[in-house]
Amino acid sequence: MNDPHNIQARALLDLCAGILRNNGLTDRDAHIVANSLVDADLRGVSSHGVLRMETYLQRLNNRVMNATPEVKVFNETAATAVLDGDNGFGQVVSQRAVDVLLAKTKDTPIAAVSVRNSNHFGAAAYWAAQLAEQDLIGVAVSNVEPLMPPPGGAEARIGNNPLSVVVPAQTHRPIVVDMATSVVPLGKILNAKSKGEPIPEGWGLDSDGKPTTVPDEVINGGSLFPVGGPKGYGLAVIVEVLSALLSGGEFGTDIHSMYQELESPNRISHFFMAIKISAFLDPQIFKTSVDRYIDQIKSSPLAPGNDAIYMPGEIELKAKDTNMANGISLPPSVAAGLLTLAKKADVSEELIRSL
Repeated sequence: MNDPHNIQARALLDLCAGILRNNGLTDRDAHIVANSLVDADLRGVSSHGVLRMETYLQRLNNRVMNATPEVKVFNETAATAVLDGDNGFGQVVSQRAVDVLLAKTKDTPIAAVSVRNSNHFGAAAYWAAQLAEQDLIGVAVSNVEPLMPPPGGAEARIGNNPLSVVVPAQTHRPIVVDMATSVVPLGKILNAKSKGEPIPEGWGLDSDGKPTTVPDEVINGGSLFPVGGPKGYGLAVIVEVLSALLSGGEFGTDIHSMYQELESPNRISHFFMAIKISAFLDPQIFKTSVDRYIDQIKSSPLAPGNDAIYMPGEIELKAKDTNMANGISLPPSVAAGLLTLAKKADVSEELIRSL
């Protein structure tokens, strides 16, 4: 294996797609999943990157994920639809949902698609950004298994349900809000574990409800802090309503843990919405206004110790530029895990050598 710390994005994409394809996914679906993971690593959101591959394949091999789902549309109107993901990869199901949503926005100013019976869909911004590229304001949210206690509670009862909103601009980069409703997503805990690092205080609790800096104590029966206390808790509740309750999907303690219950279906839900800018205002006028708005914010005098003002998502987009040029740095444990998966999947030696 070559330098395990750096790999070009294209090579990493081909490697992951090859592993997934040789585990039963179609070539198209393998690339959909791999591309979402590599895009997260490119943006420096490694918590949602290729480190997820091992868990995905464990669940697939345990037959609690479907490599070739038959995604069905229910309760469809001109502006809405409910999809059943047939327990497929979350990325595969979400791409179908986004495609349905894009088709609906040709004839309606606001459209929404809810999804049930799916799996982890990667970083939420990946889906909202696809909508923003079509002069839409894109919204993507998902519920997950319980990872946070409600305020006043001692045990996890609600997921750190993520949400993303992406707004296109004219000359500036888009505004990208992509956040878990916990202080940090579970993936950051997993990322710290993969590097053998402790986590900062205030990120998580152990199984007794005590603050901890040990990643394993959060992962194995612990929980996460809601961001902003009751405010993050409130956001998580609304995300669960939009994704799970609106689609007829599973919610709360009925959802199985992606990491601790590897032999049980995850069955999480998503919600996607698109707002057609042209239904309100000429898109060029709108995006020019977004540019002016960004300029106003970024022209703020700097507080002591700071060298720049960043818009939401700007740091990640800058990281993507850098990593596209220089390659993606992977922790040795993640690179070694991919190597094991690649050999087990019998992918080509050429792809293996890219590691």
